[in-house]
Amino acid sequence: MRNASSAATGYRALLRSSAVSALGDGVRFAALPLLAVALLDNPFQVTVLTAAGTAPWLLVALPAGVYVDRLDRQRVMIFADLLRCTVLIVAVALLLTARLTFWPLVALAFIVGVGEVLFDCAAQALLPGLVTGQRLERANGHLYATQTIGRDLIGQALGGILFAVTRFVPLLVDAASFLCSALLLRRVRATQRQSSPSPRSGHLAREIGECLRYLSRHRVLLKLTAAATLVNTVYMGQLAVLILLVRQELHLPAALYGVLLTIGALGGVAASMTASHLTEALGRRAILTGGLLVLALSGLGIAATRNIYLVAFAYFLSVYAITCWTVISVSLRQGMVPDRLRGRSVSVDRLFTWGTNPFGVLGFGAVSQLCGPQAAFAFGSVCAMTALAVMATAVRSVPDRIGAPWPPPCEMPTGRKARGHLARTADHPYGHGDTSP
Repeated sequence: MRNASSAATGYRALLRSSAVSALGDGVRFAALPLLAVALLDNPFQVTVLTAAGTAPWLLVALPAGVYVDRLDRQRVMIFADLLRCTVLIVAVALLLTARLTFWPLVALAFIVGVGEVLFDCAAQALLPGLVTGQRLERANGHLYATQTIGRDLIGQALGGILFAVTRFVPLLVDAASFLCSALLLRRVRATQRQSSPSPRSGHLAREIGECLRYLSRHRVLLKLTAAATLVNTVYMGQLAVLILLVRQELHLPAALYGVLLTIGALGGVAASMTASHLTEALGRRAILTGGLLVLALSGLGIAATRNIYLVAFAYFLSVYAITCWTVISVSLRQGMVPDRLRGRSVSVDRLFTWGTNPFGVLGFGAVSQLCGPQAAFAFGSVCAMTALAVMATAVRSVPDRIGAPWPPPCEMPTGRKARGHLARTADHPYGHGDTSP
C-alpha cells in the first residue's frame, strides 16, 4: 500500500510540475520571438535563434538518454528545471542592463533546449514507474492535456500580454515556473526504479550502441518511430503553412489564424482526455491505424475546400487524430522497453521525431511555395498514408486490450550474451511467449 501511495503521490507531483512548466513554456514561446525581433535587426539572426532552440534534439539527445538511464531520473528532471531557471534569470539581468545581444540569446535558446531534452527524456522514462501498465494511456493523456492547456491555450496568450507590459516579465515568469516545477518534483523521490540504474561503462558510445542494437532488432518499435516521425512532420508542417492558408488561400484576417490555433489546441485537449476511453472501446490497433486514416482524410478535406468552417472542423480532427495517436504510441513504447533502457529509447525516438522537425517544415514550405498551401496539406495526407502503411505491418504484434495488467518487458542482459539475447527477444518483448497484455 505504501508503494502504491508513493507512486500516486509521485504521479500527481509530476502532473502538477508539467502543468506549471508548460504554462511558463507557453509564455516563453510567445515572448521570445517578439523579444528577438525587438532586439535584433537581422531577420537571419532571428531564424538562427529559432534553430538554436531545436538543435539540442539533434546534438545532445543521445548522450542525454544515457545519463537519464545512469542517474536518478527525478534528480535529472530537477537539475534540468534549475538549469533553465538559472539561465533565464541571467537573461533577465542581461536584458535589464542592455547586454542581451545576439549570442547571449542564442546561448539562452540552446541551453533551455538542452534542459528540455533532459527533462523530457527523464519524464517519459519515469512515468511507467509511477502508474501501472494498464493506466499508461490515461496517465499520458492527462499529461498531454495539462501541457496543451498550459502551453497552447493559456501560456502563449499570456506571454503576448506580458511582453506588451514589460519585456523581461515573460522570462521571469518562465524562470519562476521552472523553480516551482523543481520544488514539486521533490515529492517524486519516494518512488523506486523498476530496476537498478544502468551500469556505467564509461563510454557513451557503448551505452548508446546497446540501446540502438536493441531497437534495431525490435520491429514494432522501429515502425513506431518511423510512423511517429511522419506524424510529427505532418503536425509541424501543417502548423507552419496554416498562416499562409489563412492569408493567401482563404483571404481571411490574421485574427482568424489565432482562432484556428485555438481550435487545434482544443482538439489536442479533447484527444488527450478521451484517448484512453477510446482505446478501451476500440483497442490499440484500431487507434494506431484509424487515427492515421483520419489524419489523412482531414488533410485532404482542408486541401479541397475554402469554407472556413469546414477547414476549422478538419483542422480540429487533424490535431485530435495526431494527439490521440501519439498518446497511444508513447504508452506502447514505455511498456515495451525495459526500464534500464527507457531514457535512451526516448532519446532515440525524439532524435527522429523532433530532431527532424526543421526538415519537415522546410518540405511543407517548399510544397506551399511551388503549389500553394492547400497542396501542402494534401502532401501531409500522403505522409499520413505512408505512416499508415508502416503501421499496418506492425499492429499485429501490438497488444490490443487495455484492461488487463501489462506484463513486464524482458530485461536485457549485459556483456557477451547480450547480442544473442537481443536476437531472440526483439520481436517478443514480453517474454515467455506471452504477447497479450
